[in-house]
Amino acid sequence: MDQRLRVISQKQDEARRIAAVKSVPGVGEVVSSTFAAEMFRPGIFNRSEEVTAYLGPAPVVQQSGLCKGTARLRPIGQRRLRSLLIKAAWMWKQRDEWASNFYNRILSRHGVPQKAIAALARKLAALLWKLSLPAATA
Repeated sequence: MDQRLRVISQKQDEARRIAAVKSVPGVGEVVSSTFAAEMFRPGIFNRSEEVTAYLGPAPVVQQSGLCKGTARLRPIGQRRLRSLLIKAAWMWKQRDEWASNFYNRILSRHGVPQKAIAALARKLAALLWKLSLPAATA
């Protein structure tokens, strides 16, 4: 009986996490269930930077001395989830004014749409992680 209760509570917690993640504009069933599957234990991360480094949309900067380094996305993490986050960020930008303003601010600063959408995808990953945390720690 205890085992059945654990399974039921895990399914309910998973359903709650997926519903919370789907509340973000632009995030649908595929992104929410993939995110929940990849982030099966969101409580192991302490900061959003750890989450984005794990998932892959965090930049890595290489510089030495006076030479200004270049930033690129880390070639690690879950490739499928990273691409889904980028696609969801495009949708989020279209459906949410805050996301659109953030994208436009980064775009005006750097002039490269790919950089701006990657920055928005990082914000999205951090938001989805925060929403998927258990209610007691969120």
